[in-house]
Amino acid sequence: MIFLILFGIIALVVIALNIYDNSNLEKIRKHFEVNNCQSVIYSKGTYKGICQDEVIQIDNGFSVDVQNDKRIFKLNQINKIKKDNLTVILNDSYKIEFKDKKHLEVFYKRLEEKYNK
Repeated sequence: MIFLILFGIIALVVIALNIYDNSNLEKIRKHFEVNNCQSVIYSKGTYKGICQDEVIQIDNGFSVDVQNDKRIFKLNQINKIKKDNLTVILNDSYKIEFKDKKHLEVFYKRLEEKYNK
């Protein structure tokens, strides 16, 4: 009986955290849509998007504030784009890290296309 109660409490906690996490994902998705971001990739706990005139990174976490938890790099300030292992480096200082090469290549290709317009 105690085992069933304990199992029920754990199940409720997992369900509640899953519902809360989905609301965070919805906030992030809407933020990228509002900013007209075309290329959004999730890697290493961070959503990375190439938007109209900027690159935005938003960390996913338990509590997400899309206004304060984002990092922005303006596309018109880019002088140099390069790849180093699983990282895209802008102007030798701003780093965008990826978990796998496939996501890196897709993001890098789209960033170069946007930069060369």
